[in-house]
Amino acid sequence: MIEVRCFGSLAQAATLRHDIDALNRQSARPDPFSTFAFFETWLRHDERHPAGTGMQLWFLAAFRRNELVGYVALKRVLRRVLGVPVATVDFLVTHDTDRPHAVARAEDVGPVCEAFYAHLLARRADWSYLEFQQQDAGSPLFPPPASVDLGGYLVREWPALANCTIPVRWAGLPAYWQALSKKSRSNLARQLEATFAAGEVTLLRSSDPGTTPALLALYLSIEPRSWKAREARAQADIGRHPARLAYFRSLLDEAQPMRVSIQVLLVDGVPIAGLINGAFLDGLYALHIVHDDRAGRLAPGSAMLLLGMREAIDGGFAFFNLLSGFGYYKSRWLAEATSTRIAQIYRTGGLLYWRRIAGDCKRRLFAPARREAPGPFNPVRRAAASGEAVAPEGRPQLRLAVDEQARTDALVAAVRGGRGEFLDAAGLLAALPLAPPRQAAIASRAARPRHDKATTPARLISSPASMPSTAPATPNRSMPR
Repeated sequence: MIEVRCFGSLAQAATLRHDIDALNRQSARPDPFSTFAFFETWLRHDERHPAGTGMQLWFLAAFRRNELVGYVALKRVLRRVLGVPVATVDFLVTHDTDRPHAVARAEDVGPVCEAFYAHLLARRADWSYLEFQQQDAGSPLFPPPASVDLGGYLVREWPALANCTIPVRWAGLPAYWQALSKKSRSNLARQLEATFAAGEVTLLRSSDPGTTPALLALYLSIEPRSWKAREARAQADIGRHPARLAYFRSLLDEAQPMRVSIQVLLVDGVPIAGLINGAFLDGLYALHIVHDDRAGRLAPGSAMLLLGMREAIDGGFAFFNLLSGFGYYKSRWLAEATSTRIAQIYRTGGLLYWRRIAGDCKRRLFAPARREAPGPFNPVRRAAASGEAVAPEGRPQLRLAVDEQARTDALVAAVRGGRGEFLDAAGLLAALPLAPPRQAAIASRAARPRHDKATTPARLISSPASMPSTAPATPNRSMPR
C-alpha cells in the first residue's frame, strides 16, 4: 500500500532531503534538476513567482511503510481567465531543464504514479487543469497507468520540443570530429580558421567555485551584444531579470550537486562566446550558450559546442545533454532526439474546460488547410537579426569601450589568478582536432604581423604548462546512470 503526502513547502520536507537525493540516484534517469538542492534554488530564484507569490508548492511524496519510494515536485497556481480565478497544477521546474518527471525506482514507478494520480484526482476540486510538460515515450505519468480512469476528463496532448543528447562513444575529440559529416567538418574548420585569423585567440575555462564567478561576469558581458538580449520575446538571456541572474549565481555554489563549468572564448581580449555546462554523476548538461553577434560570421557558438564535446569526452562522461530546442542544429552534432509531448487534463465543466472546447471548435472551423513546415532555423533569432546592417567581409570589429575593456581585463586577470584551464592561441589550436596541414596554415597566419597590430594590442593568456589546471569534474562511477 502506497501513501501519498503533499508538502506545501520544502521546509516541511527537509527531513527527506537525503532520501530524496538517494532515490534520484537510484532512479531510471537521475538528473540534477530533481535534487532537493535544485528545488530549493529554483524556489528561491523563481522570476515568475518571487518569494513564492501566486504559487503553492505541491511536493508529492509516496511512502510504503514510511519508506520514501517516489516523489514529484508540482505547483498550484491561481490564474485569471475572463476575470475569474482558476487553479492549475503543473511541474514546479519547467524551464531550461530536462524533461520533468516522477522519480522512483524502476520497480516502483508504476504503483507510485498510480498513487499520484489517485491523490490528484481525489483533489479535483482544488484544480481545473493539470499539465505535464515534456513527457517522452518512456514517461510513466503520461499516458497514465492502465488502472487510472480519465473518462470523466478532457485529455489533450500536443507535441513539444525534443530533448537532444549526444551519447559519448568516442575515445577522443579527433574520433568525434571524424564522425561528423564531411560538410560539418568543412564548415567548422573554415569557421575556426577565420576565428584565428581575426586576432589573438584565447580560451578560459574553469569549474572551480572560486573562479567561476569571474567567468560568469565575463560571460554576462557578451549578452548585451547577443540576439538573446535584444529579442525580448525569446526570454533567453540570463541578465533579463535579477532573479534569473541570482539563480545562475547560486548554481556556482560548491554545495550544489551539479558542478558548473564555464568557458569563454576571447579575440584580442574581447569575449565573443561562452558556454555554461553542469556536471552531474556521469552526465554533462549544456545549460546556456551565448555569442557576440558582431562575430557571427566566425560562428563562435559552434566553437563553444566543439569545446563542450571536448569537456564531455575528456571528463569521461557518458552523455552530453543539450536539452531541448533547435533540434535541426543539434542533430548536426550527432545528438539523438527524443520526442516529447505536453499532456493536458481538464476537469469537466470548469472555465478552462469550456475555453478548450471553444478553442478546439475554432481550430476545426478556421484552421488553414495547409500549414507551412518549420524551417531549419531559429525564427526568433532571425527576427532579432532582421534590419541589422550586414557586417562586411574581413576581420570583425570587436572593440570595446575603454571602461568596459578595463573591466574585462580585470576579470581576465581574476580568472588567471584562480584555478582552471588557460589556453593561448597555440594551446587552443593544439587542442582542436583540425588536420595537421590546416593547423600549420593557421599557425603560420597567426604568426604574421597584422597591419593593425599597433591599434589592437595582444592580450596573451599563459598556456597550461605555466598555469595550474583543474580537470573537468569526474563522474562517480559507483552511482547508476
